[in-house]
Amino acid sequence: MFGGAMPDWFIYFIAAIVVGIIALIMLRMAWRAGRRALWMKRYNDVEMVNAMMAGRIARGMTMDMVVDVWGIPADLDEVVMKTKTKHEMKYDEKGKNRYGTRVYLEDEIVVGWETK
Repeated sequence: MFGGAMPDWFIYFIAAIVVGIIALIMLRMAWRAGRRALWMKRYNDVEMVNAMMAGRIARGMTMDMVVDVWGIPADLDEVVMKTKTKHEMKYDEKGKNRYGTRVYLEDEIVVGWETK
């Protein structure tokens, strides 16, 4: 392909790319480990933290956990009743008052969600 030995600069270039890729992988692993440790310290629940690390929500999660996983919702509705408070967190805005995902909470605990 090159008609002989590869030039030194090309070998160094390839080596730099490989080292860069390895460094990025190691940084991502360290970042994920740090995030897991922070969430374990904050929430002390292996099952919930495992779901959070996978980017999923689960029944029983707190509102703070949902925000940690999916970020601040595009909209948030709150209904205060005598015995409980209901929230609806809305994500992935599709149009005026149209959202791709809604998370339902009672007293700031996830009780369900729907994705359209």
